[in-house]
Amino acid sequence: MIFISGVHGVGKTYFCEKLKAVVGIECYSASQLIEQRKQIVFSTDKKIVDIGSNQNYLLEAVAELNEKNSFFVLDGHFCLLDREGTITRIPEQTFIDLQPEAVVLLTEKPEIIVERRMKRDGIRGDIEAIRRFQEEEMIYAKEMSDKIGIPLCISKGSEDIESTINFIKNRR
Repeated sequence: MIFISGVHGVGKTYFCEKLKAVVGIECYSASQLIEQRKQIVFSTDKKIVDIGSNQNYLLEAVAELNEKNSFFVLDGHFCLLDREGTITRIPEQTFIDLQPEAVVLLTEKPEIIVERRMKRDGIRGDIEAIRRFQEEEMIYAKEMSDKIGIPLCISKGSEDIESTINFIKNRR
């Protein structure tokens, strides 16, 4: 499994759709897997209650996927916003238990992310808050990839989609 991460609005869904079309690899969304297992719908403000316990639902769903698929992509996050809007790291053990083969961190200019979130969710974002969120996502992605001992590819947005897809193709 390859773990695709990035802040809300960075383009994970778009990237995964492109990846599936080009490579034919199955892609799954961590939030959708959690929603299905927990039988809830997350709010569009992206503030999450029970960040830690939600990961148990994700691990159960990924265990089932591992039984069916030898290679797939999981899109998710290293950090989320808790109910107060504080950037919160997902527990380390989640990533240790997920056992990804590699991590792809998608990044984008905060101004572009703010525009996308406005179009998609109707949420007026703060550029500086997005910058801080993306910075923390990057720091934690580096820490976890080092800790687990797996490669990390940091994509700089739409300008290097092809090289990022090639990074994943080479893991197959």
